[in-house]
Amino acid sequence: MKTTNRTAAAEQPATDTVDQFSAEWAHERPDLNFRHLPTLGRIIRVSAHLRERMDRWLAPFGLSWEIFDLLVSLRRAGTRSGMRPTDLYKACILSSGATTNRINRAETLGYVTRCPDPQDGRATRIALTPLGVATADRALVEHHVHMQRISDLLTAGEQAQLAGLLRKLLLAFETDAERPATAGSRAPARRPAAR
Repeated sequence: MKTTNRTAAAEQPATDTVDQFSAEWAHERPDLNFRHLPTLGRIIRVSAHLRERMDRWLAPFGLSWEIFDLLVSLRRAGTRSGMRPTDLYKACILSSGATTNRINRAETLGYVTRCPDPQDGRATRIALTPLGVATADRALVEHHVHMQRISDLLTAGEQAQLAGLLRKLLLAFETDAERPATAGSRAPARRPAAR
C-alpha cells in the first residue's frame, strides 16, 4: 500500500503559483469560471520571469530588455538605412511615444542615429551605429545561450507543440490588431491581467 501511495504521489504534477491562484479564486469567487488561468496565467508569469532574467543577463552589456529589444529589432531588419519609427513600434509592440523614448535613450548611448529617409525627404529612419551593431551582436550571443537553455527544459516535441499553440493565440491577436476599427468602437484600455 505504501508503494502504491508513493507511486501515486510521484505521478501527481508539482503545483505552481497558478494552481494556488486557481484554488484561491475557486474559494473566493465560485461564481466565476477561471479556466483561463492554467494557460494565460502561466503565460503572464513565465513572461514576467523571462523579462527579469533577461535584464539580469543583459546588464553586463549595459543594456536593459527595452534597449536590447530596440537594437535587435534594427539588427534583424538587416538594412543599413535603418527602419522607420512606425515599423519599429510595430516590431517592439509599443506606442509611438514609448518607442520615441527608447530611441532617445539609445541615441544618447550612441547605439542608434537618426538619418533621412531616402524614400521620403520629410521622414527619418533609425539606424544602428557601428557601436550599436557590435553591442547588439555581443549581447545576442549571450541572450541566445540563456534562451536556448530555458527552451531546452522542454523536449523537442513539447517545444513544437507549445510553439503551435502559442502561434494560434498570437495570430488571433495580430489579426485583431490589423482589423480596421468600426465606428463607435475603441481599443480596450491596457491594464494588468487579473490573477
